[in-house]
Amino acid sequence: MPRSNALIASIEPEVWEEYQERFTPLDIDRGATLHQPGEHVDRVQFPTTAVVALGVETVAGESVNVALLGKEGAVGVFEACGSRQIYSRATIQFGGIVWQTSAATYRGLYNSSGTLRTAIHKYVEVLTVESRQSVACNALHSVENRLARTLLDAADKFGSAKLPITQVSLAHLLGVQRTTVATAISALQRSGQIRTGRTGGIEILESGRLSASACSCRESLAFARQDIQSRAVLACDT
Repeated sequence: MPRSNALIASIEPEVWEEYQERFTPLDIDRGATLHQPGEHVDRVQFPTTAVVALGVETVAGESVNVALLGKEGAVGVFEACGSRQIYSRATIQFGGIVWQTSAATYRGLYNSSGTLRTAIHKYVEVLTVESRQSVACNALHSVENRLARTLLDAADKFGSAKLPITQVSLAHLLGVQRTTVATAISALQRSGQIRTGRTGGIEILESGRLSASACSCRESLAFARQDIQSRAVLACDT
């Protein structure tokens, strides 16, 4: 159901009733591209069971994934009300359902729903905090600590301890070489915190121990998210 997406769930029932028929469910496989850099944003997507990776690219063709988003967020909601141009690549990391609507419909919904505007405002704040924390994390914490946090975050978004994720995908998320990820995975596996599947993927075996291995950014971000969500959005002139 689309209302399992946190942003859609924030919309007033009477407003959602007016707009819900304009949303289409898409069951999308891992690896599919939702948006590419340079595209005009004519649609937005709200994941419910899928998890989306957001990546950035350099003019030299280098790329790295910088964030994962699931049912707490959406793709294209900022650009649809702003530049209407997308500067990142959005690909499906874990296959599942996303609910899609046109950018024009989304803008009408955004203007009609005060609670959606508040939810989007908080979502922007959370993403801003996460991006800043990521810079500090990359500079201060080991690959093994960052890998543990990434696996736990991915499991939270996917809703399962069994993650259909490859070493290449993790290397893109962590911004390191695949061989570096392989070494970190081996260390966590030897200690019994995770298990790699014969056909690929990673299963979290001991979430408590993996949490202890994760960098402190996980705790810091959890506090920030909760704090932002608990606060009222104040008018800029108060």
